[in-house]
Amino acid sequence: MVARTRVTDRRKRESYKDYIMVLSAKKGFTPLQAAAFSAQLVLTCSVSLLTHATISSDGKYAYKTVTIPFFAEVTKLALSSALFYNDYVQSNGQLKIERSSQTVLTAAVPALLYFISNNLNFIIIRELGATNFQLLNNLKILTTAIFFRIIMKVDLNKLQWRMLVLLTVGCTVSQLGQGKDGHVLVGSMLGYGLKVCNACLTALSSVFCEKFLKHLPNNFHFQNVLLYSWGVLFTTVSVVWDGELFGKGMDVLFRGHTVLTFMLICNYAFVGIATSGVMKYLDNIAKTFAATGAMFIVATLSIVKFGEPFRIELVLGCLIATVAVDVYYHGELLLDKKKDDDFDDEELVVKGSSSSKEEKNTI
Repeated sequence: MVARTRVTDRRKRESYKDYIMVLSAKKGFTPLQAAAFSAQLVLTCSVSLLTHATISSDGKYAYKTVTIPFFAEVTKLALSSALFYNDYVQSNGQLKIERSSQTVLTAAVPALLYFISNNLNFIIIRELGATNFQLLNNLKILTTAIFFRIIMKVDLNKLQWRMLVLLTVGCTVSQLGQGKDGHVLVGSMLGYGLKVCNACLTALSSVFCEKFLKHLPNNFHFQNVLLYSWGVLFTTVSVVWDGELFGKGMDVLFRGHTVLTFMLICNYAFVGIATSGVMKYLDNIAKTFAATGAMFIVATLSIVKFGEPFRIELVLGCLIATVAVDVYYHGELLLDKKKDDDFDDEELVVKGSSSSKEEKNTI
């Protein structure tokens, strides 16, 4: 009976190994997936660095911050429209798309959340700096898990929840430095409060965006056209709501813009398309990996380029965050491998004991 149970367990473990091998094979990036992931990694780094670089010596922006998301959304809409038209022509007009009112209205949800999040980024980077901004982006892992649990009904095991708490601790440790005015935390309370709110908004937008992009088998560029059409609408409202457009004319849209701001606009446009690609062809897990990789790059470049102080807390926070993310995604696999190795060792011991008994009986 015991031997039969062990054989059954063994078969289950072998089946699980085969499943992991298939899963790992699927995790291998195709050229398209690799391009989307790499683009998001690089552009996520440069968006915070470029935003920080556009801050003037008095700590303010020389341009109207609402114009950056506006021009970025217009650029994304133009690019996506051109790409969709190209796909439509190549299909000889046979491209099937879902254009119901529900599909169009659903696209408004992630577009609105992304719009609010992008505008908050300017204030947060000004209050916290590029490095702290990128490090605190790890909070999105926690908020994403919570919203996935509530909205998408995705269950997390106890080990993963513990790693999420550890990741939050790592982000907090990275902030425990000596500020310029003698405070323990580096940055203002306004920046921290807005970053927590922004982490929730970003997580919500990621959940809704992935659901929208994968719910219907629509053309990828057509889905982006829907998303960015809403984005242009929301950013236009923000520009008009600002009030200066009527008083000072169209010049207010271009006032204070330089080569750096033009690069920032292009960066926002491309990172938006890259993020959509990751959501469409990969998932939020890959997006999190890209954000984690960007954390290291931004931390290093900010110290070299912007003269931000090197702090041991920053290093410790990065290490804790790295371990937490790694165990969060691979902990169960590592534990199962350890159990499987222990099971193999136990079988060897049993076989060794059986062989010894047989030799004694033969003698």
